[in-house]
Amino acid sequence: MLQIDQGIDMPETRTKYPFEDMEQGDSILFKDKRQAESARVASIRFAKVHRPDWTFSLRKVDGGWRLWRSA
Repeated sequence: MLQIDQGIDMPETRTKYPFEDMEQGDSILFKDKRQAESARVASIRFAKVHRPDWTFSLRKVDGGWRLWRSA
């Protein structure tokens, strides 16, 4: 049987990436392509739900992949 707990606050955010803190022109460098693609998809979902006027762009750069907040 499962126990029901009361009085436990739910965490404010559940994010792996600091999209909310990014300003236009800020970027994040990823060494791993798989993680970069994961962040790209997460940024699209974040923008769609929280900031519809924001866009993000992922580009291959020396040393890995970089995700920019482009607008």
